Amino acid sequence: MARLGEKRKTGKTILLVDDQEDYLASTKALIEREGHEVVCASSGEQALSIVASGRVDLILLDYYMPGGMTGEECVTELRKTNALAQVILQTGYSGEIPPRELLKRLDIQGYHDKSEGPEKLMLWIDLGLKSAFMVQMLNKSKQGLRYILDVTPDLNRIQPVEELLHGILLQIAGLMGVMNSFMAVLPLSHLRAKESEGFVALVEEESELLIRVATGKFSSNSSEVPALDPPIREAIQDVLNDRRIAVSDSYTLIPLRVGETTLGIIYLDQGIALHEDIELLQVFANQAAVSIHNSQLYEMASTDKLTGVYVRRFFESWFLRELRTAFRISQPVCLLMIDMDDFKKINDQAGHLAGDQALCKMGHVLLKATRASDIVARFGGDEFAVILPQTPVENIAIVINRIYELLKGQSIEGKDGPIEIRCSIGASNAIAHRFDQERIPRPLPQGYYEKMAKAMIAGADTMLYAEKTSRKAKGVSCAAVPWPDLR
Repeated sequence: MARLGEKRKTGKTILLVDDQEDYLASTKALIEREGHEVVCASSGEQALSIVASGRVDLILLDYYMPGGMTGEECVTELRKTNALAQVILQTGYSGEIPPRELLKRLDIQGYHDKSEGPEKLMLWIDLGLKSAFMVQMLNKSKQGLRYILDVTPDLNRIQPVEELLHGILLQIAGLMGVMNSFMAVLPLSHLRAKESEGFVALVEEESELLIRVATGKFSSNSSEVPALDPPIREAIQDVLNDRRIAVSDSYTLIPLRVGETTLGIIYLDQGIALHEDIELLQVFANQAAVSIHNSQLYEMASTDKLTGVYVRRFFESWFLRELRTAFRISQPVCLLMIDMDDFKKINDQAGHLAGDQALCKMGHVLLKATRASDIVARFGGDEFAVILPQTPVENIAIVINRIYELLKGQSIEGKDGPIEIRCSIGASNAIAHRFDQERIPRPLPQGYYEKMAKAMIAGADTMLYAEKTSRKAKGVSCAAVPWPDLR
């Protein structure tokens, strides 16, 4: 605890440069009584080295130091690499050089005559530190806004909502200048380092808040907002209603809103102290909310709500895209067509709700069996399709066998007992072409890729039918599909 009459630490660092040891000692003691940290140097060369190696808010620099560079020379050298450092020149020789001309030429903030005493020096220090604070904040705001402009294109890229939320928290950590992974939010560099925690919750269809990504003590399998103190829960509700950032000593609440719609809230278990940082968070949160909203709308339009896989329209569009890529880089692409076995039996014996449950389980199995880069879609009814980009034909068996293995034990309860969920799979692969690059028309018409897509679907369907009618154990049936002739 600070003693009575003792100044609190300001967190400001002042570099005192003078070749006279007595003056260094007395002036250092004077400045430290104001709560500032003082670093001393006895030459211009030493001062430049200190500035280069750490943060200094203000430099008090003696104009004349025999045996080395002068204060003016030191400032000239400093400005080659540091345009933001705030400098007050000191002199023991009044009238040494016109102060106004020197301030303008060297871009310094003050010129102190030592003969005017300590009170005048402290006035210059107060003015210099205020100037330093304003310059630092303006620079930080400038960097923050540039950062937001740089990351905005990535935020607006179409991507899964979950992936976007993780990215947003990482960007917030970067924006605030912290050094930790998403939602492990550290304090700003000028605050004492301390581990902090937080979460992102989204409001879905006017339901209770659901946690989507989290860290620290909030990291758990539960999607419900944890048991917070009543005042914090009230503050969360207030922020959702008022749509304004709220800050206390122990937390920061950032609403995610688009116009009058509030999508959710970011909770940081750390109070963000500076007004300038709050403004930057607000700008970034507005950008993030728009991106989240767009991704949610896109996901709603492209995803089958029952099974969690893509809809057919998305599949058809993406399949053409993957075929273009495969043709351009001359790499293979594979297609799986999947049909659930005895699906009518499930509907007849267990009801259509059980049939929906079976479709849902099938979708989950396919998502689990494939890579993030693969495209799983509901083709229609109880049929599914999977696009496997850049997949050699020999790897198709790995995916198909994984699907069969994951389906083992999956069942639906029927009137006469459990009904197994089974499927048949047919595959086709586009063989990497060997066309002469000189013969390839530029650009290839859309119809060319549509023709290839139909051929691959037909090839996989043929293999699927053969697999379905076979009495043998489930295997791997793949049709090799050549690219259409370029004529």
